[in-house]
Amino acid sequence: MSNLPIAATVRFSSPIPVVTLTKRAMFSHKFSCGDFQTLTKMTETGITFDPPVYEQRYCATIQILEDARWTDQIRKVVEFGCAEMRFFQLMRRIETIEHIGLVDIDEPLLMRNVTSVNPLVSDYIRRRGSPLKVQILHGSVADSSEELRDTDAVVALELIEHVYDDVLAKIPVNIFGFIQPKLVVFSTPNSDFNVIFTRFNPLLPNGFRHEDHKFEWTREEFKNWCLGIVEKYPNYMFSLTGVGNPPKEYESVGHVSQIAIFVRKDLLEMQLVNPLLSKPNIYKESTPYKLIHSVEYPFYVDTRTEKEKIWTEVQIEFQRFKRHFNSCEVEVDTCQDTCSMPIAVLLDRLEHVGATKELIDELILENNLKVENECVLIDNSDQESDWSDPCELSDRLSQETVLVDQEREEECWDQSPES
Repeated sequence: MSNLPIAATVRFSSPIPVVTLTKRAMFSHKFSCGDFQTLTKMTETGITFDPPVYEQRYCATIQILEDARWTDQIRKVVEFGCAEMRFFQLMRRIETIEHIGLVDIDEPLLMRNVTSVNPLVSDYIRRRGSPLKVQILHGSVADSSEELRDTDAVVALELIEHVYDDVLAKIPVNIFGFIQPKLVVFSTPNSDFNVIFTRFNPLLPNGFRHEDHKFEWTREEFKNWCLGIVEKYPNYMFSLTGVGNPPKEYESVGHVSQIAIFVRKDLLEMQLVNPLLSKPNIYKESTPYKLIHSVEYPFYVDTRTEKEKIWTEVQIEFQRFKRHFNSCEVEVDTCQDTCSMPIAVLLDRLEHVGATKELIDELILENNLKVENECVLIDNSDQESDWSDPCELSDRLSQETVLVDQEREEECWDQSPES
C-alpha cells in the first residue's frame, strides 16, 4: 500500500497527460558550487554520511537562496519548522536578506531557544551592511497570518512528513495561495532509500525512520505532490534534487533526502499565468501567529562616495606597504624617510574594489602625493598618518577581525538531526 496520504494524493484531470504537464512544470537547477564532494560509506554494520545529511541539507538550501538568478530579490525569508533554529545561524549570514521569520508549532521548544537568534558580540564589531530583523513566531504552517505577507522565500526542511493529512492539504493553500513567495524550498525523506537502511536495522514500528513521521514518500510520490501544486498554482515551476548520495552500486535508490525547489515564473523572467493577488484573504479558520521574540541586528550604512571608499583603501594599502617595508632587514645607514610603492602593485591590490589607473592618478594628484618612476613616495616617519580616523579604522578592522563568542557561536554539528 502506498505511503502517500489520501489528502496529498495528486489526481490529474483528463485529458491533461502527466508527461505534458511535467514539461511545462519543471525547470533545470544546478548548484553553483557543483558537486558537494560528500562521502557515503557503507560497511557491514551500517552506513555513514560525511558531512552529516542535515549539514548537507543546510548547505544545499543556502546555495539555493544565493542562486545568482534571484538572490538580490530575496529580502524576506520565512522558515517553517525552525525547531532549534540551527539553519538560521547560516541563513543570517546572507547579507541580502533583511527579514527572517522563524515559525514553529512547538512553543516550549521556541522558548528554550529564543536567545539563540540574538546578535553576538562579533555582530556589533563586524556589522552587517544591511538591516536584519528576526522574528520568532508560534504558529502552524497551515495558517495564514499577517506576519507572512510580503515574504520572498519560504523554507520548510524535513517538515511535511511530520504533519497529518488535514495540515498537509492546507500547506500549498497557505504558501502558494496566500503568501505567493518567489521561492520555496521543501525537503523530505526519500523512502526509496529505506531499502538500504533496512539492511542493517528494521524501520520503526510505524514503518518509518522516525517515530513522529506520518508518511515517507518515494521520489515518484514526491514528484506527483509537486506536480499537483503547480497544476493548481500555474505561476510556479519546480525542480527536484537531493542530498545524501547513495553508496556506489546503489545509485538507483536516489538521495537519502529529496528536495523540491519551487520558483515563481516571473523570477525566471517568464510571464505569470495568473495575476498576483495584492491582498489575499486570510482564511477565517486560521489562527493568528504569536510573536515570541523580535530582534534587530546592528548594521553600518556607508554614506561615502565610491571615490572616497577607494581613497580609504589606498591609504590602508599605503600603511600595509610601509609596515612590510620597515619589517624587512635594512641596514641603519640605509634607512629612508620615504618608501616607494609601485603604482602597479597598488592597482593589483585594489582591483577588487574597482580602482583604475586613471582614478589612482587622480587621487594622487588631489592629495599632493609625489611620484617617481611610477612609484608613490610614502612618508616613512613613525608618526601615524592623518587619515587614521578612529571610526574609519574601527570599521575597517571590523571587516578583517572576526571575534567569536565561543559559547554562543559554536554549533553542535555532531548531533544527529531528525531524519
